[in-house]
This record gives sequence, C-alpha cells and structure tokens, in this order.
Amino acid sequence: MVESAVALTEEDARAVVELATLAPSIHNTQPWRWRYDSAGTTDSSGTPGLHLFADPERQLSVIDPDGRQLLVSCGAALLFAKLAMRSRGLVPQVGLGPIAEAMPPRGDVPLATIRMAGHQPPTPEETDLVAAMRRRHTDRRPFLPEGLDRETIVALRRAAEAEQAWLLILDRPEQRIELSVLLARADWQETHDPAYAAELRRWTHTGTEAASDGLTREAVAAASDTARQSEFVLRDFGVGGQPDEAGESGSAEGGAREVERPTVVAIGTDTDGPADRLRSGEALGRVLLTATVHGAAASPLGQVVDSPGTRDLLRRLTGGMGYLQMLLRVGRPDPA
Repeated sequence: MVESAVALTEEDARAVVELATLAPSIHNTQPWRWRYDSAGTTDSSGTPGLHLFADPERQLSVIDPDGRQLLVSCGAALLFAKLAMRSRGLVPQVGLGPIAEAMPPRGDVPLATIRMAGHQPPTPEETDLVAAMRRRHTDRRPFLPEGLDRETIVALRRAAEAEQAWLLILDRPEQRIELSVLLARADWQETHDPAYAAELRRWTHTGTEAASDGLTREAVAAASDTARQSEFVLRDFGVGGQPDEAGESGSAEGGAREVERPTVVAIGTDTDGPADRLRSGEALGRVLLTATVHGAAASPLGQVVDSPGTRDLLRRLTGGMGYLQMLLRVGRPDPA
C-alpha cells in the first residue's frame, strides 16, 4: 500500500544522486547533471523534485555526434535514481521533459523529473538490484566457457521489458557470423580514425590521477593485455595489442587457446526518438543490474552501435524489428 505523498527532501535527493552516479555511461563520461528543486519552481509545479539534465560538454562528438549514447547513458542514471528512491522506501513519479526531436539534447531543459508519490517498502527484487549497484562493473576480461542458464536469460528479458524495451539473444550461427564481420569492420574504422584516438585519449587516465570519470588505463589493460581469442573483436582502447587479421587477439606464447564465445544480448526499442533512447538506457541499467544479481557480468560491444550505418545493418540480425540501441557480451566471470 502506498502512503500519501510527502515532499522529497534534500537529504533524500543527495542520497539518490550518490547512487545514480554509479550508472554506466559511454567511456564513463557521466554526461548528466542533477538539480534539486526544493520549491518545485523549475516547471511551476510547486512540488519539490529532482531534475535530470544532459551535459553536452561531456558528449563524445566523434563517436556520438547526435547524442544518442548520451541519452542512453542518462537513461541508465535515471533508472539508478528510481531504484535508489525505492531503497529509501520512496515511490518515484517520473515525468519526461519536453525532449525535442532535434539532437543533440540541450543542457538547459530537463530530460526527466522525479518526484515523490508516497511511501512504500521496497520489494525483495528492488533491494537486490540496489545492492548490485556497487558491485556492478564493466568486465572486459574473458568469461568462463559455460553460457547463461535459462533462468538468467528470462530475467534479463523481463528486465528490459519492464522499461518498455526488448531484449534478444543473438545465438543463431548466421547472426553471429554477420555480427563478427560488422564488428570487425566498425572496430577497424574507429582504430584508424585519428579524431577517435584523440577523443579516447582525453577520456583515458591512469589510476593514480585524481579523476572520478573516464576510463583508467589499468582497467582496460586488464582486458587488452590478456592473451585471448574471441569470436568477436574487442575494443582495444589503445593500451593492448591490436587484433590480428581474423579479428582475434593472439596468445602471448603462440599456443592455441579456446575461442571465447560469449552470450550476445541486443537491447532495442520499437521506435527511435529521443524518449526511446532515454528508455533504452533505463532498460540497459536494469539489465546490467539483473545480470549482476544472477552472478553474470557484461561489457558493451560498442563499436558496432557507434555508427548509424552499422546500426542499420544490424537490424537484419533482428529481422528488421525495431531499433537496436545497445549490444552486450554477457557471461560468467572467471574467479581467477
């Protein structure tokens, strides 16, 4: 039972934003801003609210010129904020802002506003998802050979559908072959683009530097420097060895290794407007947290969704159904 509405306090707002900053974002750019409106004057509602804004200064102009992935990132932060409110027994009421069809998104108009609709204890599922926020991380290391069990796959699908998106497992041989080719082509184009390399350098730093955003070289090197063979080319981030012509990283000792064949998950929406992209980010956030709850890990196959051209080609893998917004490799992390 939901109790009567009570105003969102500044203490609640700060706690919510703290957890929301744990959301995944492209290259960990965290392209969002939050504003607490204690008087509800931002939209003349008169009700205290927490407003989510895009931060265009953190947009990646080379690989995300239209702000699509910025909106996906902001959607993930919105999902984390909603769950953070539930962890405090608050019922969030979310209203999307006047998201213009013109892209990229503006930084002076709220993407969404969260208000409190009342009190209600969190469900066990919500409690588990919130607990997973601090454990979840992008894991680019090799996964164990066994795939995901049916229970986990069903849970991931339901997580996406809960946020008005859909999730497909790309498991047919012809799908994976075509994806491997498209991914290798997209990766080659990015790694040979000087502007992309410069943009990536701006968002990569060492772990000793005082930075709460961007990518640490240590984190990406842990994946890039691992001798491995993968069915799909992995983003190198400029710190490891380049893949060979077959799209596979060779073993450091030249020995044969089992080819890694992760589960590939596609998250998409029926249409492709700004609101759809925001919602796909909410779906992404819930899917990643659900995977963590079920003992799985994930990392994006981002190169193939960076370009509108390759995203359009990917629609063939889903039978032309809707618009693919995010592609993930998912599997069981190696305890070693």
